[in-house]
Amino acid sequence: MENTHEQLQKQAHDAIVHVTTVDALEVLRVDFLGRKGKLAALKAGLQDMEADARKEFGKAFNACKDAIEQELQTKQKELERKQWDDIAKTEWIDVTEPAITPGHGGHEHPLYVVQDELEDLARSMGFVVMDGPELESDYTHFEALNIPAHHPARDGFDTFYINGKPNWLLRAQTSSMQTRALRGFEPPLRVIVPGKTYRNEATDASHEHTFHQLEGVMVDKEVTIGHLVAVMKQLLKGIFGQEVNVRLRPGYFPFVEPGFEMDFACLLCEGDGCSVC
Repeated sequence: MENTHEQLQKQAHDAIVHVTTVDALEVLRVDFLGRKGKLAALKAGLQDMEADARKEFGKAFNACKDAIEQELQTKQKELERKQWDDIAKTEWIDVTEPAITPGHGGHEHPLYVVQDELEDLARSMGFVVMDGPELESDYTHFEALNIPAHHPARDGFDTFYINGKPNWLLRAQTSSMQTRALRGFEPPLRVIVPGKTYRNEATDASHEHTFHQLEGVMVDKEVTIGHLVAVMKQLLKGIFGQEVNVRLRPGYFPFVEPGFEMDFACLLCEGDGCSVC
């Protein structure tokens, strides 16, 4: 049996010496050390031996296995080093070149700078910032806001519907989060929802198919329109850094009564009339 072990070890050595790739080396490893490999086949007759012979066989077997494993590991390290050397030669990596200095990853987008400011201002007034899905159901986006399928207000949204799924759409307003906020939280509550919205519009100087809104919901006892005005003025003051004159004018929205739109005076001419106005 000793000669058989020696022969197998020499056979493995001769094969390993001539291997040139890591993948080919793995094939050799399986061929010699795998469950159905040559060493396993050699070990198959162990159970038929006498106790003394089995002991001698075991020692020789383990020595042979250890020697093959050691040679495989040494060869693998050699091949991996060569592999990295070849990559370095072909890709011309200059390891002495200084690394890129951290901090040159660009700047925040102006829209998100303003959004962060608005969120901080709202939090300072006790509002919670919520996020919501941009893909909405027709029910949450329209029906639950008192805008059924036949309602003329839908015509103004130019909605992107999902092909093959007529009850799903890209949200045209963040107002769909009013439904989610009122279902998800018990009053009193103060919530704002900033986010992207989408409308099927031709782009020009004042229109875009993708834009941003910020929705606010406050539900509490003894809340008045005065609270609405105060919150809006505080947000405008925080963004523009000065007091802003505002006015409310009636506006129709199916999901609120009464409904208003807010205007604020030009910050350049204070309402006297200029090109910005």
